[in-house]
Amino acid sequence: MPAMPCHALAWLLALQWQRSQFLRHVVTKELGAEKSGLSDKEIQTMMMGMIERTVIDPWRLRSDDDAYYKDQWNHLVYTLLSSDMHWSCYRPRSGGLLVSDNPLCFSGVVGTPPPGLPAAFFDHGVQTGFHNFRRLTVPLGSRLGVIISRDPQDASRLRVADFNRFTVFNSREFVAHAPEWPSTHPALAQDLAELLMRQRMVAPAFLQGYAPGGRT
Repeated sequence: MPAMPCHALAWLLALQWQRSQFLRHVVTKELGAEKSGLSDKEIQTMMMGMIERTVIDPWRLRSDDDAYYKDQWNHLVYTLLSSDMHWSCYRPRSGGLLVSDNPLCFSGVVGTPPPGLPAAFFDHGVQTGFHNFRRLTVPLGSRLGVIISRDPQDASRLRVADFNRFTVFNSREFVAHAPEWPSTHPALAQDLAELLMRQRMVAPAFLQGYAPGGRT
């Protein structure tokens, strides 16, 4: 993919990551904001301030030659645009990709994984950081996705079923497809039922009390 679209998409993904309802839930829980008696509006204001500091301001200053580097820096953007990341468009011939509430789908791990966790657990986008995830898949529609991976062969290896598995396992509220999708992709539809069942079984271990709509 050309450098400019990668650059623009990296910043968009950073913004989408910070706008996640699930991330808001995790941050407010870790900060104890809910127990402190803060209102929803105050929590939202706090999260908007975080987005401004970590995404909006660095993006605005990215082409300012007089700005300090630390003021132009975003962790996710830096990781995605690093030289060891390989970007590829993913266009399955017959379509069939799912989308979900979480467009950034982390899967796999590099280096030494935390002890006691099966390898498949990392396909749920947990227990990995920006420094050690293997790949990021981004479903953009039924016939188009993006793969950003530390392995240049991932784009040619992944089947539609694999891509959808990462989408389902990284979802926090819903997955979606066109109304006619089950009839036009019966094998994938059969896979979806099993994947959703597995996600519902495993998700409580890492959702930290999160429920659809951000409610516990």
